[in-house]
Amino acid sequence: MDVNPLCVILVKNGSRGDRLLFRYPYSVDTKMETKATNRRSNPYSLINDVNKLTSLIAHTSNISNGKLVGFSDKIMSNLFAVKSELCDSKFELKVNDVRFVGHPVRLDPSTTHSRPQDKRKSSTIILFNIVFALKATLNHDVVNCYHDLSMRLGLALRHEEYRCQFLSSEAKIMLAAHDEASQLPEDGQVSPFQLILDRSLLARHLRQVYEELCGSGIVQLRLNKWIEVSFCLPQKVHHSLATGRPVDCEGLLRGLKTLKPYHTLLLLVERSELLHTLSPDASQALWRLLHVEESHLTPFFTLAADADLTLTQVLMLVGHLVYWGKATIIYPVCSTNMYALSPNAPTILNSQLSESFSQQFPGSSLLGVMAEFSLPTSLSDKCHPITSPHQQQEQVQQVLWLLKHGLLQQLHTYVYLSPPMSYDCDGVRAGGRELGAGQTGSHGTSSPASTSIPTPTVHEPPPLSNETSYLAPHPQSNHHPDITRDALHHAVVQLSQPASESDLGSVCSDERSPSPGINIGTTPEDSVHHCLDAVLSPAEKEMVMKVEAARNPEDLKLFSKLCVYFRGHHHLEEMMYRVNLRRSTLLQLIDKFRQVLITCQHPDDSTTLSSHAK
Repeated sequence: MDVNPLCVILVKNGSRGDRLLFRYPYSVDTKMETKATNRRSNPYSLINDVNKLTSLIAHTSNISNGKLVGFSDKIMSNLFAVKSELCDSKFELKVNDVRFVGHPVRLDPSTTHSRPQDKRKSSTIILFNIVFALKATLNHDVVNCYHDLSMRLGLALRHEEYRCQFLSSEAKIMLAAHDEASQLPEDGQVSPFQLILDRSLLARHLRQVYEELCGSGIVQLRLNKWIEVSFCLPQKVHHSLATGRPVDCEGLLRGLKTLKPYHTLLLLVERSELLHTLSPDASQALWRLLHVEESHLTPFFTLAADADLTLTQVLMLVGHLVYWGKATIIYPVCSTNMYALSPNAPTILNSQLSESFSQQFPGSSLLGVMAEFSLPTSLSDKCHPITSPHQQQEQVQQVLWLLKHGLLQQLHTYVYLSPPMSYDCDGVRAGGRELGAGQTGSHGTSSPASTSIPTPTVHEPPPLSNETSYLAPHPQSNHHPDITRDALHHAVVQLSQPASESDLGSVCSDERSPSPGINIGTTPEDSVHHCLDAVLSPAEKEMVMKVEAARNPEDLKLFSKLCVYFRGHHHLEEMMYRVNLRRSTLLQLIDKFRQVLITCQHPDDSTTLSSHAK
């Protein structure tokens, strides 16, 4: 969907009435167009009123070649120079297939900060309005973004008016250009907006805003060389990535709340280029974060320790980088990561991505590298031991390049507790039916496509008390009536006590299982069955106790701590972080209880940008 603006308009209302000061892009004079249209080839021919009425009825579109047409300057000044009661609030108006959005700003002449020796006259402008003309079919989140930009520009312009009467001086230049253009002879008429562009700094600012919105979607403007106005249109920025679909702004913001300390960021632009684009007064915390080398190998909690920042600061800064399209979220690159080709990856021959890949990696073919990930492949399988270190490093860089352009997605392993099909005990069969009903109502089905990952808060690790809604038994399946909700809540919280931020910062950067929130050996033996009773139904517990590995107290103790995660809502990396386990230990436990556990692989929605697409 095209989210580019049709036109940007500046109107003012003052003691001398309302007036349209500037608009861009502009067309030839409406009066000249009307004269050229009404000119007849034969001056003696009759005007057919029926055809004229039919043409007026059929002409209901005010968009031509992506530009705004059909509105004269006087009509727009009457529409957008609103009353004072409507100032400092959102302005939205729909006419035919065009939606106008702005933020009228009222001026207080007594607030002008001019010095007495300047002898400047008080401003005659009562209010002004910067309006964007958009297609009426755009989503409301796009409209809200343009309203935010109009408000930012209006507040910055009001500040400059109070500081040095910038708007008043620019308005005089624009009005003088309008008067000069109206006095030119008919054969030498020039658009007044062209004269305004040559003479007015504010007009050139508005042209820059329009061109940057139509280009990259990121506006970097220093109004009057004093006030910096920054704006990002996420629907434009993230649509330009290789996802192929526009992104919902509200969905993107919700996705940023799913960041975990074991995630990390992958810069989509060069680090030096990003540092160069930062303003001189940018946050020092952002500077320290960007100076950490090889951030794609380090999780957020280690980045916080290396940059001497808190984990909350790192998550907030990373959220800004992702929103502005400067970074994306991945799991730290390691040999056990499993990657597969993205479903939105373009496979066209001789595409622009293929040329860019060939320039970055001479002698390599993009389609050939993509073919290696047609089936899920880990980095350890791709990087053979016989290859040289230089080749292995190049292969890792190729994987990073594919992740930057959205051509690869990482697959995570999820674990489900499921009874074996050959279990023929009558009581367990009945319990299995109850278990199926409970899973459908509260746990979700065992199909990975139907599972929904919960959305924790930014503070990590997120407490499992927020997840008791799907861990608790379904009200209709009363298979464990002797356990109350309070007892279940207490048991779940006891199983996953979150680690403090100071503990996270003290972990070494090379450790892959960070959180020291839970110590496996602290649970007494007599509480193992209590933990199982709090999470599992009687049928599930009986099924687990019949497994041979359950005879080992240590294995059963570890299973009792992990069984809360065996509902398909948590992947292995999250279990490793929450329970402070190494991957090998976790895989061994899953293999020992393979009779009652099944695994599946699918992407993590919190690191998949396309999951928040429209």
